[in-house]
Amino acid sequence: MSKQSHPILTKDFPENLNGGFMICGINFGWSREDEMRETRGEPEIPEPLSFFSDKSVNNTKFRNRVLKWLSSWGFSFAEAPDQAKAFDRSFFQTNWLDSQTRSINSDGPININVLVEHSSGILNVLKERKPSVIFFFSHMLIEALNDIRIRNEVESILGERSGNAKAHFSIASNSVGKKFKLMHQKYGETQIISLPHPSARGISDDYIAALKPPIHVIHKLIERSI
Repeated sequence: MSKQSHPILTKDFPENLNGGFMICGINFGWSREDEMRETRGEPEIPEPLSFFSDKSVNNTKFRNRVLKWLSSWGFSFAEAPDQAKAFDRSFFQTNWLDSQTRSINSDGPININVLVEHSSGILNVLKERKPSVIFFFSHMLIEALNDIRIRNEVESILGERSGNAKAHFSIASNSVGKKFKLMHQKYGETQIISLPHPSARGISDDYIAALKPPIHVIHKLIERSI
């Protein structure tokens, strides 16, 4: 992780240090393998940092599914360092909370209040990097960002809030069961996209493929992919 005010899971590049694309989950997770390693007293060996889609590192279910979802919107990602372009180097991954738990309920429930109370780290990331596009994975995160207790600070960092986040639903004709949504909002020049967490029960990759963000968000990503 980068030696910064808040843990970053990707390598620093000029493209993601200012105006890049932020991938943000809830926290850093705690797998059974992590627990077993701690029980055995084995030291944690930090994984080398690279760009977000580098196939040789950060091989987590979360990262892999996020890439699958973004790819379903028509974007192509490099998987090896000699293939990486400005678009690939523009992404950086972090989490709102600097904590590790098995789930959002395994070590005390994580809710909006917890996210707001522990928002200083992620707000520092926004201040340092000024991302042009933010991808939140959990609608709790966009709700916390808009919480009245920190809204003024968010606006002082990113710019004026465009209004309430707008919900977009899948247009897939074969979608059945629970309806998931994409939320979209803007602070200053920063576009914010909020999606369900990749571990949400019942969500399919096809459903997300049909939940494309507004075209101006797509264009902002395309600018770096050319």
